[in-house]
Amino acid sequence: TSLPLPRPQRLRFSIGPEIGPEVERAKRHLDSLAADVDVHCFSHEGFGPGAGPRPEALVQVALQVAFYRAHGSLCATCEPTSLRGVLPGCTDLLRPPGPPCLALAQALDDPHAQPELQMALLREAVEAQNSRTQEVLAGQGPERHLQGLRQAAIAAGEPLPEIFLDPTYAQATHFRLCILQVRSREGCWLLRGPLVPDGYGVGVGHVCPPDPQDPPGHSGGLRVAVTAFTCCHDTEAAHLGAAIRGVFDSLGGLLRCHGPP
Repeated sequence: TSLPLPRPQRLRFSIGPEIGPEVERAKRHLDSLAADVDVHCFSHEGFGPGAGPRPEALVQVALQVAFYRAHGSLCATCEPTSLRGVLPGCTDLLRPPGPPCLALAQALDDPHAQPELQMALLREAVEAQNSRTQEVLAGQGPERHLQGLRQAAIAAGEPLPEIFLDPTYAQATHFRLCILQVRSREGCWLLRGPLVPDGYGVGVGHVCPPDPQDPPGHSGGLRVAVTAFTCCHDTEAAHLGAAIRGVFDSLGGLLRCHGPP
């Protein structure tokens, strides 16, 4: 049972003439940033028991396929993940597995591909995602180790290792897709802004029914919020949102016919 909380006390700040103009400038800057963000939201019935015990892995794979449908290629993608099991208070970045996601995306768009092949590729992609997730949760992901290497070189006054100067490293860390996923019983809308000018933020809320008899991983639906910068002509939140909805429908049909991945 929830305990009644006291009414919050309003805090009043005294802003002097030396900081007042800076506060006003920051407000205008924040308003301009907010005006440049396009948001597209929709609800989806989800995948039901067919999503298996880790629907987040299935959603991560689906978002890669959706980006491929929208832009004709995959992209660098990250999902911040808590490392509370090994490093409380720290996070790491979870990346999707590129090759199996690409193979699945191409098979789903191939009118001659058999559903059995598509389902096999979906299982492979989800298993690879699950394996990568467990690796990151155990503290074995590469992102924070690379960050530590960079900071150690800077702290020691040494040149950055060559890996950080390679153009492919810049491309690999240009995260055009940043994802957040949260489970909740009431359902929630997650708004995540893009990390780069030509990128997207995608928040996915998994609505979990309160019935304790539901099987593990059972979902009562998904709430998806897609964001993009309006100043970028290469991205449109509604365009990616339509692709996401289409991929969810396609994968839902496969799972209903062939079972969990």
